[in-house]
Amino acid sequence: MTLSFLFGIHCHQPVDNFKHIVDEVTLKSYLPFIESASKYKKFNFAVHFSGWLLEFIKNNHTGLFKTFQKLSDEGQVEFFSGGFYEPVLSAIPKRDRIGQIKKLNQFIYNNFGQKPRGLWLTERVWDPSIIPDLAECGIEYIVVDDYHFISMGFHKDSLYGYFVTEQDGVKMNIFPIDQKLRYIIPFKEPEEILSYTDEIVEKGGKSAIIFDDGEKFGVWPKTYEWVYEKGWLKRFFESFIDRKGIVFKHFYQFVQENKPLGLAYLPLTSYKEMGEWSLFADKFTQMERFISFVKRSEFADVADIFVKGAHWKNFFVKYPESNHIHKRILKISEKAKELKNDYLDDLLFRAECNDVLWHGIFGGIYLPNLRDNAFRYIIKAEKEIEKMEKLPDVTMDDLLLDGYGTATLRNDKVNLLFTAKHGGQLKSFDIKAFEINILNTLSRRWEGYHDALLSSDKVSDEELSTGITTIHEMKVSLDEDIKKQIAFDWYDRNSFVDHFVESFISDDIAMTRYRELGDFANQPFDMERKDGAVSFKRSGGIYLDKRYDTFLEKQFSLEDDKLHFSISIDTDFDGDLWYLMEMNFHFFEYKNLTINKKAFKKSFDTTTKKIEIDAGNISLKIVLNKSTDMFAYKVDTVHQSEQGVDFTTQGVAFVFPFKFSNTLKLKGDIYF
Repeated sequence: MTLSFLFGIHCHQPVDNFKHIVDEVTLKSYLPFIESASKYKKFNFAVHFSGWLLEFIKNNHTGLFKTFQKLSDEGQVEFFSGGFYEPVLSAIPKRDRIGQIKKLNQFIYNNFGQKPRGLWLTERVWDPSIIPDLAECGIEYIVVDDYHFISMGFHKDSLYGYFVTEQDGVKMNIFPIDQKLRYIIPFKEPEEILSYTDEIVEKGGKSAIIFDDGEKFGVWPKTYEWVYEKGWLKRFFESFIDRKGIVFKHFYQFVQENKPLGLAYLPLTSYKEMGEWSLFADKFTQMERFISFVKRSEFADVADIFVKGAHWKNFFVKYPESNHIHKRILKISEKAKELKNDYLDDLLFRAECNDVLWHGIFGGIYLPNLRDNAFRYIIKAEKEIEKMEKLPDVTMDDLLLDGYGTATLRNDKVNLLFTAKHGGQLKSFDIKAFEINILNTLSRRWEGYHDALLSSDKVSDEELSTGITTIHEMKVSLDEDIKKQIAFDWYDRNSFVDHFVESFISDDIAMTRYRELGDFANQPFDMERKDGAVSFKRSGGIYLDKRYDTFLEKQFSLEDDKLHFSISIDTDFDGDLWYLMEMNFHFFEYKNLTINKKAFKKSFDTTTKKIEIDAGNISLKIVLNKSTDMFAYKVDTVHQSEQGVDFTTQGVAFVFPFKFSNTLKLKGDIYF
């Protein structure tokens, strides 16, 4: 019996990722893999490269691009389509989904002469509702994880082929990617992989299926040395190419030669790890413990059927910053559908790139440059819309689709977005000239993996240096001094955050080691329009020995070059309190940041009514009607990445403390 080895790699870089990074990935992974594969003509394989990456390679690595063309002409490579800028297809509207796929289809046809039949499903996020749209684009089959099937009760040994499913009577073929092959290629010797393919044959399987990250062949930690310098890839090819009973085939050939194994209806899911990452942090740690418990029980064999993580879209709930980007995109998409402008469509499609919207083992939402890139295209698109139709200076709607409402103030210089749900706070501060959102901040959130990072158990040197492993099995250790610098937030890092405390100690504020007395920093406000201004009000409380009724109103109006604000507080508590007005700002870089013409490093304090912030191209001036002992500090996160752990500056917090009793009236302006 002949086993068809269906081998594919998917390769993607975020839109406008740093050139030196894309060059490095290309030279260390894509180029050596493709060049090596081209030497073995019997190695038929599939590739998916996102459209932006293919354009980058065409413009910057012409030799590799020509090799692609040669391999396509010779019939050795099959190109899989997808969204041109690699969106999660089920997270964008139908029109955008079809437009992105057809754009990549056309690029592949124009450059390689192929009409794609297969599609790479970004992050394997499956939703059957997209089937009719895929079929409309000429797609006949997709690949997902075997986990998608196993979580529905399919037995692992029944998955060595492809299945058929349908939506509204429209059919689609689905190949299950073998998880074991994903975990042993390229991390185990070819002999072990051969042994596993022999097992597949013994079980009556017709195919061995892998479609995995191209970056694992050279970019993941230690893989370049292992795959190329130590010859793993060469050994793999030489072990398999002339192996009796194994043939590398294209997916379209397998479909032509074999009937489907049966009908399958898959759940809304992604790969197993993605389901875990999309859980809320506390549920992530509980799930880890629960799975460990089940794996030691009599139900170990069925754990993957009954124990599941969350839906991918839960990232929009887990990270409000992600939801903000996504909902801005949906609003632009709604306008683009009406305006029918090709340039606007391309800006929209670029903004839909998936990487920034989630976080798992890669940086994702934690990477400021990815968020900057997304907001640049969002702002560009909104500027283009404003050229085509006149928008009101003040808009009140529910842009974030959370049911509480938002307000947008706009002029020719800035767009400002306020949210009623999150404390009546300023959530987006878009400077149009530089196409930057200087409120592109991120809260320091507790993640499920922080338990292990902050554990007192130190990873041994032997564990850190032992051989090559899949990225999911890496171990990381942090120094104790570093652990002491890590803090976590319980509110969103917006501007005009309202805190009430008994005493003001700057270090405690920065490390969130203080007791919050009010219920304003993360609670909803009522919103109303007052002529050209927007007002946010909340009747809340100060909580000491009892609850003291407290009323807070904030009002904002936009003039040519400044945002005017006023804050009014009345409380039944007769003693002294500290009100802290917190603003957070994000800049392209922080190395040359100055505050009142003094260099800012990690923190800064001064007594003043006026703050001048200079961050290169971006300059702000905050003028208050009362003097204050302003304190500023960097907001740094510690997060998981493919290299282990990254420490990233997400923004700078500016805290303006005011001591008061019963009543406080503040006014001020932010000049931009």
